[in-house]
Amino acid sequence: MLKKSLTAAVLAGTTACGASAGSGAPVLKIGYFQGAVAGPEAVVAANPDLASHVDASIRLHPIDSGVAGMAQLRAGAFPVVSGVGNPPLVGAFATGTDVEAVFVESIDESGLVVNDAIHSGADLQKVGVLVGSTLDFQLRGWLTTQRLTGRVQIASFASEAAEAAAWTSGKIDAVYISQAYLLELKKHGGRVLTTATDVARLGYAAVNMLAVEKTYARQHPAVVQQLVCQVSKAQGLVKGAQATKYVTPATRFLGVRPADAIAATGDYPYVPAAEETGWLKGPDGTAASGRLAKNFQLTGEFLVTQGRAKSAPAIATIAAHIDPSFWDKAQAGGCA
Repeated sequence: MLKKSLTAAVLAGTTACGASAGSGAPVLKIGYFQGAVAGPEAVVAANPDLASHVDASIRLHPIDSGVAGMAQLRAGAFPVVSGVGNPPLVGAFATGTDVEAVFVESIDESGLVVNDAIHSGADLQKVGVLVGSTLDFQLRGWLTTQRLTGRVQIASFASEAAEAAAWTSGKIDAVYISQAYLLELKKHGGRVLTTATDVARLGYAAVNMLAVEKTYARQHPAVVQQLVCQVSKAQGLVKGAQATKYVTPATRFLGVRPADAIAATGDYPYVPAAEETGWLKGPDGTAASGRLAKNFQLTGEFLVTQGRAKSAPAIATIAAHIDPSFWDKAQAGGCA
């Protein structure tokens, strides 16, 4: 099922509180994505045994894209965004938004969906993609590696729902789209020509992160620490024997049936806990040498080619917007 808008009832009931997050607790607003995959923020918010470990009342606010999410964060709509990709995040801090990545949640599971007339990249004419997104970054990277830049027209869309509709109506012959839509388009005869995993092997990785406005992180470090701990825990629970128990209540935030969410989430490539440190920092213990910083460098170059940044941010600037300390503390017993 495609992503849907939340109903008024869901918008009004977006919190799960325990003993430490009662009616008098401060509110923590989080921007998040709807869809078939149960994001860890939705799992935490929907399950009191997880939400009770965060000293705040969690309220989820749906966003249509990472670019929109970063704009809303900068405007003060919420201090945290979950699932934001590398281009929106790098674009945000490169243009003055004081935000930092505190946890790498997943590697994107998107793909290039084509119709029956497309048998290889050489057959492509017009491809739809969410403008300025991680998907956009990957698609353009893939076209570069296939020597198709300039030969294939890219149709930029403001939402994935719009590009999916354009594909199903035959206005475009392909879309590079996230898993939630990819699964639905396959039901309508779509075929996946290449995947995000394939493109990542070519050097253009798409990562989704938990990003926090810096001032909020400095003023409320305990809440951010608790959130990182519970998000990490949620990602493990949705993959194990208790997946049904934890994913099912989260579907009230997702707009999909529990069975669809359980299946999609089970296959989703969340970053294993053992690999998290390597993304946030390198062997020398600094963020500047981690995998995330290197990926942000490539992303900065992409933003320059798109005219969204005058120059790619320096490695020192990149490192200043990656904070491994919350994960370090979690690994040192900070989640007890």
